Amino acid sequence: MKASKYHPTSIQIIIFFLLLFATLWNTVSAQGKVIAIVSVDWEGRTLETENLQAMQAFREDYPHVGLLQFLNTAYYTKPNANHQAITQAIRSVLKPNDEHGLHIHAWRSLVEAAGVNFRTEPNWSYPGPITLNNCHLTGDCGHNVPISAYTYYELRDLIQFSSLTLLNAGFDYPISFRAGGWMAAPHVINALSAEGFQFDSSAAAPILLKGRRWSDRLYNWLNELWGNINTVSQPYFIGPSEAPLWELPDNGILADYITGKEMLTVLKRNVKKWRQNPDKNVYISIGFHQESASKYINRIRDAVDLFEAYTTANNIPFEWAKLPLNPNNF
Repeated sequence: MKASKYHPTSIQIIIFFLLLFATLWNTVSAQGKVIAIVSVDWEGRTLETENLQAMQAFREDYPHVGLLQFLNTAYYTKPNANHQAITQAIRSVLKPNDEHGLHIHAWRSLVEAAGVNFRTEPNWSYPGPITLNNCHLTGDCGHNVPISAYTYYELRDLIQFSSLTLLNAGFDYPISFRAGGWMAAPHVINALSAEGFQFDSSAAAPILLKGRRWSDRLYNWLNELWGNINTVSQPYFIGPSEAPLWELPDNGILADYITGKEMLTVLKRNVKKWRQNPDKNVYISIGFHQESASKYINRIRDAVDLFEAYTTANNIPFEWAKLPLNPNNF
């Protein structure tokens, strides 16, 4: 039997090209963009040469990508800390197109330097309080105690001390924040608002963390705190009505837990969201830790290459976030 051939009618051909033209026109005439934010969490643990060198190499290869640097004051509060050497090490990987934000983990040295009583629990590494002996063995402890364990007024002391320490070291006064472990409970947000912060980026997509740590303890906490956040969640107001902050969801999480190809999958989901309303900007957030840059920054390299190749090939208006962030642009 001879196979039948399908011959589209003239009307069908015209409709096809009209739909194609409409799609292209919507893309070309769209005012919105897909904007990617790349952040760095400075944990306040150590400043190892291998991690700083990995970051320096990345900056040389991708100078057009500004980084939202969530800096941590705990480097300065460690026993026998050399403030000049610390500042020099941090500045060795900063560029003019970066933003100086603030990242707080509840290190004992930092908490006590801010005049706050140190807490040993809860902690996301294991049930029960942390052992204070570890403070003497490692020189500091408390990284795994969420800052939400502290009261509103204690948090304000921590934020004030940290912000002023960075300012005195020559960094910009921060207006963007990320909580250690993404654990920014409502009273943390309220404390940030009272201290004049304009952005928080602690709202992580918990699903991206599930099963990717040795324990799901932190995932379970985040699922309670940010269970409504997913990989296409977009900026929204959070905090007190009289002085809200912009919440910038960390919808692509950090490279310790997600590969470059998986970040591309998150980008594609956000491109799909942008297509639904191309007149509006859509944001995707990815990043890495300074303390593990030598191990994981290659995943960010992969993501940068994949993002640029995909958006170029598909004619997507895309850009890396211009820093520092401006609340008037949201």
